[in-house]
Amino acid sequence: MATGKDKTAGPDELDVLLSEIEIGPYKIKPWSFGRLKKVLPPLLAILPPLKDMGITIDNAEEKFKEHWLDIIMLLPDAIKYVGEIIGVTLIISEDEVEEIDPDLIMPIALTIIAQNVGRIKNSLPLIMSQCKSMVRAA
Repeated sequence: MATGKDKTAGPDELDVLLSEIEIGPYKIKPWSFGRLKKVLPPLLAILPPLKDMGITIDNAEEKFKEHWLDIIMLLPDAIKYVGEIIGVTLIISEDEVEEIDPDLIMPIALTIIAQNVGRIKNSLPLIMSQCKSMVRAA
């Protein structure tokens, strides 16, 4: 088992370089474990309404087409959380997120989702258990 910063345990440098995507002045990288922990609270806020619509990672594209109006109606509440996810991912402040060109927000958000869909999918059991804990506590 690898420990610490053992380079043989993870992707090589080429994979890391290729996984970084630039959109405008922003460099978007897949989440590390630390980033995933910071992104988890806003993800937990967004996932329950999507789950109620039957949206999963596996059927998201199909369900987005089917439930596009419902999803748009979630935007006023979800936009705050999308901003948090972007800020945590790009390691920028809330004020800096608010200054991002509106034409870049959706490509940045979709890139973040695309880069991390595997991480999200692998974390769903943890996320859903956290959702249940939050519901029970409420």
